[in-house]
Amino acid sequence: MQEVVSEEKFLAELEELARENAPRVFALCSEVGEREDGYAAYWGMAFDDGAEVVSTSGPMRGSFRSAESALGRLSGRRNLHLVWI
Repeated sequence: MQEVVSEEKFLAELEELARENAPRVFALCSEVGEREDGYAAYWGMAFDDGAEVVSTSGPMRGSFRSAESALGRLSGRRNLHLVWI
């Protein structure tokens, strides 16, 4: 039979679990001109098995193998930079 732990201890264990498995947050920032200005074009969360990205200018969402693959696929004709938060 499994021991029942206190709610306080259980919540502390859940907090530790969440911290250990938290995704890394990143932005894909668009360069304007030649290093004249920039803005966050996409926000993303990187997990062990992939990355989720949302656009800051519309309803675009995407799933990618990694933050780096999102950068490569979304760069297109603009100069994007991967920035880890």
